Amino acid sequence: MRKRVWIVDDDEVALLLARKILTGRGFQVVTFSDPAQAMDSIAIDTPDIIVLDVKMPGLDGFEFCSQLRRNPIAKDLPVLMATSLDDPHSIDHAYAAGATDFATKPLNWAIESHRLLYMLRAAETAQLLLSREQETRLAKEDWERTFNSFSDVVTLLSLDLKVMRANSATVTALQRPLENIIGAHCYQLFADSNSPCPNCPLLRTIETGTSASAEQRYRNPGADFLVNGAPVKDQDGKLLRVVHIARDLTEQKHLEAEYRHAQKMEAVGTLAGGIAHDFNNLLAVISGYAEFIKDDPQIPSQQREYAETVFQTARRGAALSGQLLTFSRKSSGASNKTPLQINDLVGDLRKMLQRVLPKSITVHTRLAGDLGRCDASADQLLQVLMNLAVNASHAMPNGGTLTIETRNTRLEPEYCRLHPETHPGDFILIAVSDTGHGMDSQTMQRIYEPFFTTKKRGEGTGLGLSVAYGIIKGHSGNILCYSEVGIGTTFKIYLPSLASSGEGSSAGSKTKSVLRGGTETILIVDDEAHIRNLVHRALSRTGYNTILAGDGESALLRHREEGGHPFGLAGYWHAWHGRMGMSETVASR
Repeated sequence: MRKRVWIVDDDEVALLLARKILTGRGFQVVTFSDPAQAMDSIAIDTPDIIVLDVKMPGLDGFEFCSQLRRNPIAKDLPVLMATSLDDPHSIDHAYAAGATDFATKPLNWAIESHRLLYMLRAAETAQLLLSREQETRLAKEDWERTFNSFSDVVTLLSLDLKVMRANSATVTALQRPLENIIGAHCYQLFADSNSPCPNCPLLRTIETGTSASAEQRYRNPGADFLVNGAPVKDQDGKLLRVVHIARDLTEQKHLEAEYRHAQKMEAVGTLAGGIAHDFNNLLAVISGYAEFIKDDPQIPSQQREYAETVFQTARRGAALSGQLLTFSRKSSGASNKTPLQINDLVGDLRKMLQRVLPKSITVHTRLAGDLGRCDASADQLLQVLMNLAVNASHAMPNGGTLTIETRNTRLEPEYCRLHPETHPGDFILIAVSDTGHGMDSQTMQRIYEPFFTTKKRGEGTGLGLSVAYGIIKGHSGNILCYSEVGIGTTFKIYLPSLASSGEGSSAGSKTKSVLRGGTETILIVDDEAHIRNLVHRALSRTGYNTILAGDGESALLRHREEGGHPFGLAGYWHAWHGRMGMSETVASR
């Protein structure tokens, strides 16, 4: 492609001579005798090179070159300034104005054509170098942005484990300036040691030339890290450097602990529910026959008193069993949920607490005025809050402050990711805080386990928080605990608000069963022989005919033997069983 040369000179003869010779040398030549016209033309068409006379009327070469350099389009354009003035001052002035080169008139255009080609090649080379410099700078900036975007600690180490580069996460983790990190040994920075860490994966990478990883405990910052070492080799496979990547395992270990705790609580709940189920069956037989004895007028009064004692003791056992069932969330006690205003419940609770708690404990409430409603059992929530308040008072033997707070809140996905048992949404928050002695981490890990208690023998069953846990879970909510030794404890209860969970359920109607006799035939199905016999005796005493079966298959067989006639179930067993406070009922048809 022909190079475009502009000649700016007020000498018409010089312009004709330049056009003739340079055109013959392969240049595309444009001449200007008016420098102002040439300056205006720059905005329309920019040449590859300009040859500029110094002494011209109106706009001399020095001023022309100065204006040219202020134009971004032409700031790097090669300019050969030519003049008959060969004094050093004029030459200095030309270069100061922005000339690329300087020539003295008269010009030999045949020779100057070579100078122009040299200047053009030099300009192209400079432009190429500038372009590559910009590409290198942009690539470096892009690499640094990528390097610093990693949330893991990433350092580039020499083979003697000195830090050559470090990303922003490293600076944040070590909390020291980058200049104090570069050049230091990694084990000095992360382990406060004068020698490499035991089982260091970076040493294995250096020894084997392959990637290695291990879990390490770093002192700076104090946490467990998964440390990876990766080799950096040249094209011949020679090991040059080692990449050190350390991932903080704090969050992962927290999530694993939360998950294990949730699994343990689920397993314990299943076990507690199974135990309570079998325990209820035993208590049903004990209390049933005890009631037969105490209601039989033919039995001596002293023996009826013994039977009454047995019956009342069985009732207490049934209450204990009910607590276990509540913890396992298999109790039907939460069926009486209603749209509840928690502030009203807390107001009633405060009045109760002011009467029963020691005077040395001050009760404060902070209740949100715009608090929403939740679908809940008032009795069960009152039981939970009362239990938490009593526990708080035990934690403040010398007095303190008990604070109950309510507010609307929203659990975001990020929070729920750190607390696997929770789920995002709108909730009613109830926080119960005390200024007591607090709990250590080992105690907090076990507070919801049935029968675990820090109280002295005989002062508690260890079921209070277990039951609270079961009740809140039964309400599709969550209960979380925060405690510091010497500071105090806060329990936070999250209950789904009706705004997010939909319309509240209406209170389940409780139909009282009436004990009445009859002559109908009733099929009793239960796999426990003692239960079948107990129900048989209870119903037979009121005039019913009974047929017994130990399982579903036997029940269907007896039904067919009786000609397929429908059987009825009197309300006697359910009502009598309910008086014991038990949730199990006989499945009969």
